[in-house]
Amino acid sequence: MRIFVIVMYILLDSVQGNDLQMPTVEVEMLGSGLHRKIVYTVHFNDAMAGTCEYVLKQTLPAAMYVSTDELKDLRRLKKLNSVFPRFVDIEVPTEKANSFDVFLRGVPKIEDSAILPIHYRYHAPHRVNRFASVQLPKSIIYMNCPRNEEIILEKYTKFDSSIKYCLNFDQLTINPQTNESINDDSCNWMLLQQAYHAKSSLTANIPLGNKNACTRVLYGTIFISWFAALWSVFYIFRQLERVKYKL
Repeated sequence: MRIFVIVMYILLDSVQGNDLQMPTVEVEMLGSGLHRKIVYTVHFNDAMAGTCEYVLKQTLPAAMYVSTDELKDLRRLKKLNSVFPRFVDIEVPTEKANSFDVFLRGVPKIEDSAILPIHYRYHAPHRVNRFASVQLPKSIIYMNCPRNEEIILEKYTKFDSSIKYCLNFDQLTINPQTNESINDDSCNWMLLQQAYHAKSSLTANIPLGNKNACTRVLYGTIFISWFAALWSVFYIFRQLERVKYKL
């Protein structure tokens, strides 16, 4: 029994040790309705020396969007260092929109935080469902260190150092390196394992219109419009008859 306890203690300590070697990403969603904020808090075990950089890749589903003007203002005020599409159509409904990525840039610290304002799109009305459930996907973290400092990453993750990723901020893409002859910093990114913690629900229930009610409203609007038009014509003719009678 004593041997079993010792073995379990060693295994638990090993698991905890591995978890501590990973960066911890805490995500919390604040606000309600169609306009909310996502708070990211990234923890490293200690402040890493050198000139390493990390990015959080956050995929936003079609039901979400960001205001490019809002993010530009936050970048200008140095409140959020992010890379996002040049144009996002905020008027298009969910059914005609596409998912896209936003990259949040940072420097490894004991604690680093970022707040990303997001918005939800309107959905097409439905005959049965009253709400659409929209889930925020899990973010992915990458790190780029100078080649003489890559050994630092060994205590943060169990990664295959032979796999490097090329990050293109202009096209908002990050893919495994296929051409090993490329030897620049843009193809020196590594995928990190992370301890991911959701501090709040990352699912939002967006109200849907009633498709059956839309049909009733349509015919009701047509009826009222025709009735108002006919009444207006009838009223005008009556007024003309009165004017003729007085003359």
